[in-house]
Amino acid sequence: MKKVQVDAIEMIALMVLFELGTTVMSIPGRDAGKDAWLVILIAMGFGALLFLCYGTLHRRFPELVLTQYSQKIIGRKAGSVLAFLYILFFLYGGSRDLRDSAVLIANRTLQHTPLTVISVLMIGLVMYVMYLGIEVAGRTAIWLLALMLLLGFITNIMLLLSGIVDWRNFLPIAQHGWQPIWKEIYSQAIMLPFGEMVTFTMILPSLKKDFRANGVGISAVLLGGTILSMIALVNVLVLGEDVFQRAVYPILSMISKVEISDFIDRVDVIGVMTVIIFDFFKIFIFYYAAVRAAEDVLRIPYRKLLLPFGLIMLISSVLMAQSYQEHITTGEFVLKWMFPAFSVLFPLLLLVVSGFQKTGSKKGKENVS
Repeated sequence: MKKVQVDAIEMIALMVLFELGTTVMSIPGRDAGKDAWLVILIAMGFGALLFLCYGTLHRRFPELVLTQYSQKIIGRKAGSVLAFLYILFFLYGGSRDLRDSAVLIANRTLQHTPLTVISVLMIGLVMYVMYLGIEVAGRTAIWLLALMLLLGFITNIMLLLSGIVDWRNFLPIAQHGWQPIWKEIYSQAIMLPFGEMVTFTMILPSLKKDFRANGVGISAVLLGGTILSMIALVNVLVLGEDVFQRAVYPILSMISKVEISDFIDRVDVIGVMTVIIFDFFKIFIFYYAAVRAAEDVLRIPYRKLLLPFGLIMLISSVLMAQSYQEHITTGEFVLKWMFPAFSVLFPLLLLVVSGFQKTGSKKGKENVS
C-alpha cells in the first residue's frame, strides 16, 4: 500500500466517529442504570491508558503496523500467527457492526427491504471509500463529525424546549452502590468502545510525523468518551432509568419524544441518520485494518483484497446469527472473553517483550563499547 499521510485533526475525527459507532445505539453500562454516564467516564480513563500502550508501540516502531512489528518482536512464525488472528478479529468486528447497522435501518426506515440488500449497499459504500483511500475518509470525517456535533447540539436544545428533561433523574449518584458500576466497567465499557481502538494500530503509521500518536489518540479517547457519557446522561434525564435500561435503541426512543408546539415532531430521523454515519466509519476502520493486515501477511496488493474481504464481511454479517437476541448474546460473550485478549493481553505482551529487547540491546551496546 502506498504511503499515505493523515493529519492530527483528521485522525481525531476518524477516532471519535469510530468510538461512537454502534456504541451510541446500545450505550454501554446500561445495567448500571442512571449511572451509565459515570461508567463511561471511568472506563474512559482506562481507555486512555490502553491507548498509551498502543501509542508507545507505535513510537518504538513508527513505520510499522501491528501485524508487522508483532513479527519483529516475537518472531516471524509466532508473529504471523498473531497477525492472522488479528485479521479475523478485524473482520469479525466489522461484520458485527455491519449487522447492527443493517438491522437498525431495516427496523426503522426500510421495513420491507431484505437485510441482505441493506448490507450490500452499506459494504459497497465502505469498499468504495476504501478504494479512494484513508486520506479521503479522514477529510470526510472532519465535516461529518462537525455536522453530527451541530445536530447533537440542536437536538439537545429541542429536548429542553420540549420540556421532557427531568433533572430529578440525575440523582442520587451510585444509588445501587458501586458494585454494578465496576461490573459494567469491566464487562462492557472498557472494551466497547475503548478496547476496539486497537484497530488504529493499523493506521497510526499514516499519521503525519509532526504529531505524536499518544497525544492524538488520548485526545480522541477523552473527546469521544465525554460525548458518549453526555449522550448517556441526556438519555437518563429524558427517559428515566427504567425506560433507558429496557429500550432497544435508547437514543432513538429519546429523540422520538421531541415535540414543540405541534410543529416540530418526528425528528427521530436525525437519530437514525446520526447512528448510520457513526456506524459507517466504524465498519470502514475495521475493514481498512483487515485489508491492511492481510496485505502484509499474504503479500497481496490491497486492491485485490477489497472485493474478497467485502464479500467475507457481508456473508459473515448475514449468517452470524439467526435472530437479534442471538446476535446480542453472542456479542456479550465475545466482548467479555475475546476482546480483552486482542485489546489488552496481546498489545501488553508485545509492549513488555519489546521493552526487554530494547533494554537488552542497550546493554549489548554498552558492553561492546
